[in-house]
Amino acid sequence: MSASTASAAPSPQPAPAPLGAARALLQVDGLVKHFPVERGLFGRGDAVVHAVDGVSFAVGAGETMALVGESGCGKSTVGRLVLRLLEATAGTVRFDGVDLTHLPAAAMRQHRRALQMIFQDPYSSLNPRMTVGQTLSEPLLLHGLAKGRRAERAAELLDLVGLAPQYLQRYPHEFSGGQRQRIGIARALAVEPRLIVCDEPVSALDVSIQAQVVNLLQDLQRRLGLSYVFIAHDLAVVKHIASHVAVMYLGQIVEHADKDNLFAQPRHPYTHALLSAIPLPEPGRVRARVLLQGDVPNPIAPPSGCRFRTRCPHARQRCADEVPQLAGEDGHTVACHFWREIALPAALQPAAVPPGANQRLAYLQAAFLPQAERAPC
Repeated sequence: MSASTASAAPSPQPAPAPLGAARALLQVDGLVKHFPVERGLFGRGDAVVHAVDGVSFAVGAGETMALVGESGCGKSTVGRLVLRLLEATAGTVRFDGVDLTHLPAAAMRQHRRALQMIFQDPYSSLNPRMTVGQTLSEPLLLHGLAKGRRAERAAELLDLVGLAPQYLQRYPHEFSGGQRQRIGIARALAVEPRLIVCDEPVSALDVSIQAQVVNLLQDLQRRLGLSYVFIAHDLAVVKHIASHVAVMYLGQIVEHADKDNLFAQPRHPYTHALLSAIPLPEPGRVRARVLLQGDVPNPIAPPSGCRFRTRCPHARQRCADEVPQLAGEDGHTVACHFWREIALPAALQPAAVPPGANQRLAYLQAAFLPQAERAPC
C-alpha cells in the first residue's frame, strides 16, 4: 500500500448537533491548529505539526462532551483552542452564538468568566506561594466579583467541593492530590462559569480518589447546570460521566455518538481497539484485546487519505486515496469508508446470558464454576 503523505488539512467536518439541546452552547467548526517547526541551522523551513485538523463538535447546556484518544492525538490542544489559550490556525469557536476566535482581548476577557478550565496536574496547577484563600480570591478580584465578601465567597467555594473552610490559610503542599484537585475545581467555579474544560482531571489521581472527583463533577453539573468538555484517555471514566463522545486520532475526530450507542455499537476500527482495552469488572473474565500494529504516524507528515490506515487491519487502496468524512445515521457518525462492512469484534460483543437471568450473577457463576468442578469431593 502507498506510503505517500499529504500535508493539506482536510475539509472541515460538520459539527454534530448537541444531543437534547435546541441550540448549542458551544459550537466548534473546522478547528485547525498547526505548530511551525524550525529546521536547519538558521531555523528555516515551512514544516508544521498537524496537531488539530478540521475538528467540529457541539455541546448543549448541561451536557458533557468527552474527547478521547491516545496521548498526542490533539484532544488537550482542542480544549485550549476552545478557551483561546492557544490561537487557532483556522476554524471558529462560538459560545452562546458569539464567535470567540477573533474577539479583541478586552471583549474576550469578559467571556472568560463563562469559560473555565480544570487542569490535569493538581500539583503544578496551583501556585505554591499562595494560600488556598488567595488562590480562590484571585479570580474574584480579576473580574470584580464579591466585593467586600471575598473571604466568605472563598469559604463557600471550599464547602461546595467538600473541603472545610479552615483550609483557606493553608498552602498547596499541605494537601493530598485529591484535595488539590478539589481546590482546582473550586477555583474554576469561583466566577460562576457556564462551561468548564476538564483536561484529564482525574488521570493523576488514585482510582478511589478518581471516583470521588468524578462524582463531585456530576453533582456540581446537576446543581449548577454546567456543561463540560471532558478530555480523557480512560474510557471507563468517560462511560460514567459523558453524555456523548468524540474519538480522536492524529488530530481528527474519527467517530462521534451518544455514550450508549458508542459503547454498545462502536463502528470505527480505532474505537474497537480503545474499547477492548477497558478491563472487565467481573472476576475471572479476561477480554481479548484488539491490538494495533505499528506506531502513530508522524504528525508533521500524516498519511494521505485516512490517517488511521497505516495501522488499520481493514485498510484498502481507497483509504490511501480518499479522505473519509464523518457520516452516519441516527446521530452516530464515523469517518471510515468501510464501517458498514466491518463486524464488531468478538471481544466487544455482549456475553450470552439466558433470558431472565441476572447478568452479573451469571458472570460470577461462570468465574467460580470451573473451580467448583476441580474441587475434590
